[in-house]
Amino acid sequence: MIPDRRSRVFSFLLALAAFTATNACSASTPHLTDVGVFSDKALSKPSTAFAKQDAIYAQCSAANAGGKVSVVWHLISEKVDGQPPNAANPSLDKSFDLDGDATTDYTLTPSGSGWPAGTYRLEVDLLIDGQQKDQKTAEITVS
Repeated sequence: MIPDRRSRVFSFLLALAAFTATNACSASTPHLTDVGVFSDKALSKPSTAFAKQDAIYAQCSAANAGGKVSVVWHLISEKVDGQPPNAANPSLDKSFDLDGDATTDYTLTPSGSGWPAGTYRLEVDLLIDGQQKDQKTAEITVS
């Protein structure tokens, strides 16, 4: 190879490597942002501790969705008085079908007797075509 051609090949490979690295860093897969848990409907007072009669407000966003996704909220009773460990509460599940990046809000209101004391876990799943692509969680306590 002649020196001029060698330097052009080297320059091309260097440019190709830079292009690949740039695109790898900027491309991102669909994901969820962190789950925010709040004690007020305006979502301005972050909290993880609640009383038996408190409503619980949460928020999470789908990012880089690029198309149709589902965001599904679950409340799991991790260690709650009178319930088995890690018990699901399917009646409180909430699902959102989104056409791309969007924010979802999840509100939980206690029954007349209030929340049983203990530790709960909010789980948020990001699904694409029924397949889980991401999950975020947040723990809350009721006393």
